[in-house]
Amino acid sequence: MILFRHNVLRAAISRHPDRLLAAVLAIFASAVYMLTIEPTSSFWDCGEFIATSYGFQVGHPPGAPTYALLAHCFMLLAGGNVAFLAWWSNALSALAGGLTVGFLYSSIVMLAAMVWRSDPDRSLSSAIVRMGAAVGALCYLFCDTAWFSATESEVYSLSMLFSATIIWAMLRWQSSTDRSKAPRWFLLVALLLGLSVGVHQLSLLTLPVLLLIYVFGVRERRASLSRRRNRSLLLRVIPLALVFFALGLSTYVIVPIRAAAGTPINYVTSTGIDGFRRYVSRDRYDKAPLWPRSWRMSNDEEHRYALWRGKGGDFQLLVSYQMGYMYLRYLMWNFSGRFNDTQGFGSLQNGQFITGIPFIDRFLVGTSASPPESVAGPSHNVYFMLPLLLGIVGAFWLYGRRRRAFWITLVMFLMGGLVLGIYLNHPVYEPRERDYAYILSFYAFAVWVGFGAVALLDKVARFPRRWPIMVLSLLLLGVPSLMAQQNWDDHNRAHRYVARDAAASMLNSCDRDAILVTYGDNDTFPLWYAQYVEQVRPDVEVLNVNLTGGFRNLQSRLASNSWRRPVYFSHYTFNHYGRFFPSQLRLDGNCYRLFPQTSDSLGVEEFYCHLRDSIRWHPVDNVYLDPISRQFIDQYWFDILKLVNALVSSGDSARAREVLDLTAASLPVSVISNHYLACDVIDAYRLSGDSVTASRLAAARRSELEKCLAYYNTIRRSELRYIKQTVEAAQTCCSRLRDNYSL
Repeated sequence: MILFRHNVLRAAISRHPDRLLAAVLAIFASAVYMLTIEPTSSFWDCGEFIATSYGFQVGHPPGAPTYALLAHCFMLLAGGNVAFLAWWSNALSALAGGLTVGFLYSSIVMLAAMVWRSDPDRSLSSAIVRMGAAVGALCYLFCDTAWFSATESEVYSLSMLFSATIIWAMLRWQSSTDRSKAPRWFLLVALLLGLSVGVHQLSLLTLPVLLLIYVFGVRERRASLSRRRNRSLLLRVIPLALVFFALGLSTYVIVPIRAAAGTPINYVTSTGIDGFRRYVSRDRYDKAPLWPRSWRMSNDEEHRYALWRGKGGDFQLLVSYQMGYMYLRYLMWNFSGRFNDTQGFGSLQNGQFITGIPFIDRFLVGTSASPPESVAGPSHNVYFMLPLLLGIVGAFWLYGRRRRAFWITLVMFLMGGLVLGIYLNHPVYEPRERDYAYILSFYAFAVWVGFGAVALLDKVARFPRRWPIMVLSLLLLGVPSLMAQQNWDDHNRAHRYVARDAAASMLNSCDRDAILVTYGDNDTFPLWYAQYVEQVRPDVEVLNVNLTGGFRNLQSRLASNSWRRPVYFSHYTFNHYGRFFPSQLRLDGNCYRLFPQTSDSLGVEEFYCHLRDSIRWHPVDNVYLDPISRQFIDQYWFDILKLVNALVSSGDSARAREVLDLTAASLPVSVISNHYLACDVIDAYRLSGDSVTASRLAAARRSELEKCLAYYNTIRRSELRYIKQTVEAAQTCCSRLRDNYSL
């Protein structure tokens, strides 16, 4: 029996080695992604997607019913354990990302077959093709954007899987030798397209690619099929393909059904066909025109646009900002390197791409010196442009060897990149980095990376000895290995609970049956996850200002409440609307309580009780913290500092030290990114009577600041003006610590 199974396995491998390699790569990629997914919700839309998928609620337009169905099925694997529901939801993205890697490998192999068919000498070795395809697939696996999308509950990883599968299926049709089965691939493509729209409309960018593959396929088949038979076959398939496409779209039936059920999260503003149409067409959002490019420029934003428009006006804005900064920079993140993960607003270093090559980086970020950890963080990744150069070589090699395959990949690259950028018409500036939108373009470039490896191996294979090709193969596999080594620390979210903990802390800071007023995505979506999935404080009503008609409607809602229920403001809401309630908001824990009359600005006893009894944070030691996580942690330390200073002022130094130690046990002072805040916390230790801890923390922070200043001194003076405030903050805090602690 064992011998029989061994022979069957060996026969299967010999018949379909490429399928086996694709499966191995998919399993390996899925394992990498699953090892690094976040255990609960991330910031931005993830909390909403988990909550709406779990309870079949109606998320933001235009909806993602296919995604919701699949995510719900994955969450069933948690067996009802609420602690693992989000993990399984995130695992959907991880598995989708892994399968995408497998389909990428197979697609490169099929495109290489087009090259092989056009080569009369059949000189291209199958082993070389497999090695090159593996390099391309692995580079995509470890690239910044694909890895980021595969570790959270968002639609982009699954959307890319549908896009990759659609292109793979069309290539299978093009290479099919069994003409009687060829129409089946059309029907599969149609079904997948319909389903993919229920995830994200980005998959529709593959339509020009599919059309090109079809045209080239028809031309190759003219020798075996007459034009009349081709036309007859197409006319028979098209109606059925439309049926399959509609079948895929049928997942949208979920939206009106659940909207009519009155789910707590429901973005459909009116019932009936008109309400559904408005929802799917995203009527509540602004529509970007193709021209002018500065369509969202308001009076208070005119200075931002002026930096990018220059004398060339909107055309210069298109080239310099929308094509350069909002696309080319992202491409370079994935295949050249990245300085840090702080969002870039055109500054010298934040969000800039780098190469690892000193003289180039000196031009890009003002210096060729290596930045300290506190400047660049774990997200300082360099690939020495190796994937980029491989991709460029692959594009030129493919153009010279097989133009049809080149045009297919070029259209894919342009549709997912420059063409999409023109359609999106990015405003200056976006609320977050948008690299995830261009993932199809990065997928196409990874195809070129694979062909770059094929080109080099094909060149070396002509040598009489074998050892050069073995050495080159190891070097080529070193490129994705380098990307993996550089990207692992800032893509590993395995122990990060910041979004979940921040949401739970806000909810647990509220009295029973309270109304918690929030503002924006990062303020609201983690709360929805905590309430509707983990059942944390479901008695609290979350009221998002953006979704309830703005501030005037908020005032009406609060007036109708007549103070029957306690009302709280999140920090975002306090920052935007606190001025309209002077002296009426009191900080009680991780949010502000609104009073009908004048109140103290800080509820010392209330905050202390919440901190001791209901506010909990998972430890963040050796955990990668993204910018939003750092922002929430800094904000929490700001609040803690207010409580500590109040306790010290009242002579209660013992409780002040207790508050500091309790907070630092989970959120060490070393993770505070704001240097001024860190110095204030260190001073609070000293004022509370713990001079030993204060001196230790001061020495560590000053050492860090001195490294920062040494690094800043390597930047050209003409460039320092772009980071003037950053340098001044480091200098001021360093001097302050030196003077206060005799360091």
